[in-house]
Amino acid sequence: MINFRFRAIVLTLVLTLVGGITMANAQDKPPLLGTPSGPGYGQTPPAPGIAPPPAPPAQPRPVSSRIPQEIAKNATLAVTTAQKAKKYLTAGRVWSIVGPRGEVEVKAAIIYDGIAVAVLHFNPSDGLLLPLGIPPVETGVSPQVIKNVKRNLPAIVNSLEILNGAEYREPESAWCIPLAHKNMIVAHLKIYVDGIHVVPDYPANQEMQTYGK
Repeated sequence: MINFRFRAIVLTLVLTLVGGITMANAQDKPPLLGTPSGPGYGQTPPAPGIAPPPAPPAQPRPVSSRIPQEIAKNATLAVTTAQKAKKYLTAGRVWSIVGPRGEVEVKAAIIYDGIAVAVLHFNPSDGLLLPLGIPPVETGVSPQVIKNVKRNLPAIVNSLEILNGAEYREPESAWCIPLAHKNMIVAHLKIYVDGIHVVPDYPANQEMQTYGK
C-alpha cells in the first residue's frame, strides 16, 4: 500500500512538472499577427502579388501619428521576439515561377504556426541558396533541382541565424529582422510594430498554396 502511494505521488509530481514545462514553452512562443491574441485578426489575406495592408495597431492612435521614439523603443523587443520565434520556424513547400522576362525563380517558404512568414531563394541551375539581392538569370529548372532543394531545406532552416538588428518599415508597420545563413542575409522575419507579434507573409503564402510541391 505504501509503495503504491509513493508511486502515485511520484507520477503526480512528474505530470505536474511536464505540464509546467509545456505551459512555459507555450507562453514563450510569440503570437502570430492575425490570431485572436493579436491585431489584424479576421482580416482577409490580399490577392497574390498585392502587398498586405498594414494591420490595425493595438493602440487607439494610428501608427503614423506616433513619435519616432515611441516606435524605436520596440526595436530590441522585436529582435528578442524573432530570436524566440526562431526555434519554431520550419521548412515549407518549394516552388518555381517564371518572371516577366522569362527568368525562373525557385523559392521555398519558411513556416511559423502553419503559415509562411519568409521566403528563401535558390539558384535554378544547381539549387544552392542565394543571398538577397541576386536576381535570377536562368530560364529553366530541372525536377532534380527542386528535389535537392526540398531535401536540403529543413537543415537550412534549422541553421538560420537571427541577426542582432532591426529595420523599421513604416508602410508595413513592421520590424524586419535579417535571417542569415553562412554569412549571407537570405531573408527577413517581420515583427509587428509592437515588437511582439510575428507577421505573416501573405503573398508568399498564397504562392506556396498555388505552386508549392
